[in-house]
Amino acid sequence: MADSEHLRDLKVAWGDSCHSMWAELLSISIAENAIRSRYAEIKSDTVLHDIAYAPDVKGRLGMLTKDRFLERVPKYKDAVITNRLIILSASFELYLNNFIESYLAKRPKFYDNALKKRTPAGDKIYGEAIKTRGLSARVRKMAEEVPFKIKSLDNGLEFLDDVYTLRNVLAHRAGRVDDHASHSLRHILFRSGDRVTMSAQQMMDLAAPVIKIAETLDRKLN
Repeated sequence: MADSEHLRDLKVAWGDSCHSMWAELLSISIAENAIRSRYAEIKSDTVLHDIAYAPDVKGRLGMLTKDRFLERVPKYKDAVITNRLIILSASFELYLNNFIESYLAKRPKFYDNALKKRTPAGDKIYGEAIKTRGLSARVRKMAEEVPFKIKSLDNGLEFLDDVYTLRNVLAHRAGRVDDHASHSLRHILFRSGDRVTMSAQQMMDLAAPVIKIAETLDRKLN
C-alpha cells in the first residue's frame, strides 16, 4: 500500500531533519576533536572563526575562543537534538490536518464531488477536529466523529502527547518544565523546573511511534 503524498512529505521532512541532526552532531564533534588535538597550538584569545573557513558564521559567534567552545559543546549538542521536537510536532500536525481533509474528501457523506467542497456534515466534523487542542486529542476527536477505530494507536498516542507537551514547553516556556508538564509526561521524565534536554536516543524513541501513528492513519485513506 503506497503512502499518501502527505505521509511522504512527513517522512521526507523528518528524515531530512534527522540527517541534518546527525551531520550537525558530527560537525560539532569534528570541531571539538580538532581543537583538543591542537589545543596547545591555539592561542587562548584566538577567535575560532579566524582559523576555520566558515564565512556564514563569521561575526555571529562573538568571541568564541577554544575554551569557550569546549565549555559550550554539551549545550550545542543538546540544542541540536532537543529542537527537533518542534520539527517533529509541527510536521506531524501538518500531516494530521491534511489527513483529516483527505479522509473527508474520499467519502460522499462528507464531500460533494460535483460541487468540489465538503458537505455541511463534513464541514462540521472538520471544524470540530481542527479546533481540538492537542494532537492526540485531535486524532481521538476525528475517530469519534467519523467514526473509525484507533485502539491500536493508544500506546503510540501517549508518545505523541509527550512530544506535544515538550514542544509547548520549548515554544511557550523557554524550555522550562512546569508542574502541569512534569505530571503529564508518560515516556520521558522531567521534574518541575527542569530545562528540557534530549539525548539522540530519547529523540528517536519518541519519534518512532509518532511516525507509526501517521502510517496507521494513512491506511484509513484507502
